[in-house]
Amino acid sequence: MLDDIRNHDPRPTPEETEWMNTDPFKGAMRVLVMAGVSLMIGMAGSFVAMPDELPAPLVASLVSPAQ
Repeated sequence: MLDDIRNHDPRPTPEETEWMNTDPFKGAMRVLVMAGVSLMIGMAGSFVAMPDELPAPLVASLVSPAQ
């Protein structure tokens, strides 16, 4: 019971009032935007690190028929 920070006063503290006034949708939107940005950076990094190989038809067309 020593860690109980609430007293018997029914009025919330300023910190508790700020937490109660927090908009959950605004926070969720920020999380979604940050997740989207991190996914875009991750995908771009993976494409830079491992570029795609040439497709098979293009490779076959570059081979000369004389060989």
